[in-house]
Amino acid sequence: MPGPRFFTDRSLGDHLLPETLRAAGWIVVSMRERYGSVTAQALVDIDWIRDATAEGEVLLTGDKAIAKRPLEARAVVASGARVFALGKNQLTGAQKAQRFLNLEAAIFRRAGRQPGPYVVSVNERGLETLKLFD
Repeated sequence: MPGPRFFTDRSLGDHLLPETLRAAGWIVVSMRERYGSVTAQALVDIDWIRDATAEGEVLLTGDKAIAKRPLEARAVVASGARVFALGKNQLTGAQKAQRFLNLEAAIFRRAGRQPGPYVVSVNERGLETLKLFD
């Protein structure tokens, strides 16, 4: 059985990170691939959170503040989203991809076994569940 399907938001870039994860066997669609470049740049977070979750995808983002902003946190809760967010967005594209790959087993296990809603910080210490402000 294949692993989970992932959706990457614009904060993770359009090419390097999705391609690196795919090369490692992840099933990934980027925001640009789904919506096109122009729409992806203008799309509000609550829309892609809802859409990707409805597609059954696990969300990857570079912005862990998604758990604290009321509109985005409510969208996560309402859609039952499973979100993995980098704890530090001041990383290069290669470093971001490596951070996800370093925790691949834990991410796949959590995404496959635990239904949402949740936002998990992916950081150098491992995975940390963030409180959703709803």
